Amino acid sequence: MTTDTLDWIAKWADYTPEKVAVTSFDTEEKYTYNQLHIYANRLVEKFESLGLQEGDRIAVLAEHSLHYLVLLSACQRSGIIIVPLNYRLSLKDLEALFLDCNPALLLYSETQKEKLEELTVALPRTIHLDLIKYYYQDDVCVKPRTFQIKERNPIFIFYTSGTTGRPKGVIYTNKMMFWNSLNTSMQLGITFRDSTINTLPPYHTSGWNIFVTPLLHKGAHIGMVQKFDAERILCLLELNRTTLFMALPTMLAMMQKTEVFKKVNLEYLRFIISGGETVSPDLLKLWKEKKGTAIRPGYGLTEAGPSITSLHHNIAMSKPESIGKPNFYLKTKIVTSSGRKARVNEVGEFCIKGEIVTPGYWNNSTETNNKIKNGWLHTGDLVLKDKEGYLFLKGRRDDMYISGGENVYPQEITSKLLLCKSVTKAAVLSVDDAVWGQCGVAFVVLKKGKSINEVNNFVDKNLVSFKRPKHIIILDDIPLTSVGKISRKKLNAHFEAYKSKIQS
Repeated sequence: MTTDTLDWIAKWADYTPEKVAVTSFDTEEKYTYNQLHIYANRLVEKFESLGLQEGDRIAVLAEHSLHYLVLLSACQRSGIIIVPLNYRLSLKDLEALFLDCNPALLLYSETQKEKLEELTVALPRTIHLDLIKYYYQDDVCVKPRTFQIKERNPIFIFYTSGTTGRPKGVIYTNKMMFWNSLNTSMQLGITFRDSTINTLPPYHTSGWNIFVTPLLHKGAHIGMVQKFDAERILCLLELNRTTLFMALPTMLAMMQKTEVFKKVNLEYLRFIISGGETVSPDLLKLWKEKKGTAIRPGYGLTEAGPSITSLHHNIAMSKPESIGKPNFYLKTKIVTSSGRKARVNEVGEFCIKGEIVTPGYWNNSTETNNKIKNGWLHTGDLVLKDKEGYLFLKGRRDDMYISGGENVYPQEITSKLLLCKSVTKAAVLSVDDAVWGQCGVAFVVLKKGKSINEVNNFVDKNLVSFKRPKHIIILDDIPLTSVGKISRKKLNAHFEAYKSKIQS
């Protein structure tokens, strides 16, 4: 793979220099592909003047912005690694990440300045992110240069959410970004005519590699907003004739509940990509019937892709619980606990091999060797494949529990609960049980006017005895993490409060 293959912004600056590459809908700023190219070269020179070298890390504590895209190109050309930090973390967690990645430079936004001042660890040189534009928007003449962008060089370190322990820094390389872009473009037919609005945070791979980097590869247009607002996003999608959009199921549910949803025209929106949690059949049907918009569920993870599987929109209604089939340019297999290949409709661990798999975790060779074996990434996710080749996610390997000697998969129970007409949201986890060893706890959000009795009746009729949750807890909403996934920590806290109440 050559430098030309990887420097997409330089190529589009040559082919379509005046085309707008990115627009901030918060500040109304716009950068063309030529501006991105020139600004990135100027920023490279600034980094060199600061003594930054290939392999150094730049930590960023800031929301997504146009500056981030200039930074992406400059770091790619310099061989510097971007470490987008989760600004929603506690000070203690942020300090741990600083110590782990040991950055040579820290960029921050105005909204994160106060938090930055409260950190107690020794920090490197810090620069306000908004100020870096003064490094590249001046009239300094930069001589044309040829950069040797190396495919194996890391471009990002993404820290995982750390739900099962301390966060792990996933190394994301230029090669991964290239092959993920091809995977995404192939499944959706992306061209330079497409556009998106990115509402996802920069500290998660989805905020970069679902649409931002694939659309840069195709010379398309990217709109940016720093915060998700359901009504505003609907208006922007219509106003800008946006063709592609990524949204978590929770976001889609919020959008369809607004008054704007009833009025907005989304005829140009070709696809909505969704994942992270189960996309309910009701949600698929509502968006299709009311807006004519196809939702394509899929599966991905920080350690690979994230474009791994996709469910074609024509199949979505007939197999609403499926995550689809594997995308191009990767190999997959399903392995049972005994190590053999799983049969049709047999649950096993999902394993991935290909150029889209991470080389490992930053400063964590033990975890790298545990997860990547003979080139195969063992995801920890349990899936099954039906006779037609469609994949169904059954949850995390660590989530599976044994009740009365039977294996139970929380994801399967959650999917079944979402078919109950009284339930709008659901989540299931396991707890210890004196009689059965472990049992399930279901957390549900009810539709207005519905009662728990209707849920109990549904469970009795649709689940065999060992799969029925022992406890069903009604919540106003299902708690989520900062990246929109269900928060097991908060659900456990709800269960402890529930247990205390019934025991008193």
